[in-house]
Amino acid sequence: MGGADDPTIGEALIGFLLAGAVGVVLPALVVLPLVGLGIWLTHFWKRRRAKRCDRGAPTAR
Repeated sequence: MGGADDPTIGEALIGFLLAGAVGVVLPALVVLPLVGLGIWLTHFWKRRRAKRCDRGAPTAR
């Protein structure tokens, strides 16, 4: 405290800003693609299940 190596208030604020940005961006880069993958897999699974259920159904003509 009070040494020559101490960061200035501006440097400390920039450091907090960068740490906060990294704390938001990195989890978003991991979580958002996984959410998208889950949505796509659910859609794919429901579509495939619907096609499988429709095979034996008689067609109305």
